[in-house]
Amino acid sequence: MTCQDNSEDSYYTEQPLIIVEVLSKSTRRIDETIKRRLYQTLPSLQEYVLIEQDIVDIEICRRDQSWQPEHYFMGDEISFAAIDLTLSVNETHERVINDDVSAFFDGQT
Repeated sequence: MTCQDNSEDSYYTEQPLIIVEVLSKSTRRIDETIKRRLYQTLPSLQEYVLIEQDIVDIEICRRDQSWQPEHYFMGDEISFAAIDLTLSVNETHERVINDDVSAFFDGQT
């Protein structure tokens, strides 16, 4: 979802409202430092989301919160205001297979 995107390329937009990155060992340093700083200079960007791959931790930095990080874990609800969407962390991870997710869902039964 974007605002007034005039780009002719459907693969990316020059005016994103939200950017979501799934962190990996090979990209973590760049995603958390260089890309974060560069993305936060985009006038259209409202939310920058970093999702851990090996544990359940979703970090959201919001422009209206001065880019201060907020962390969400299993059992939490996340509101993505930029795209008017609310999801539970459980929903975002329901098909993820790792120890953190398995331990949470095993404790639910």
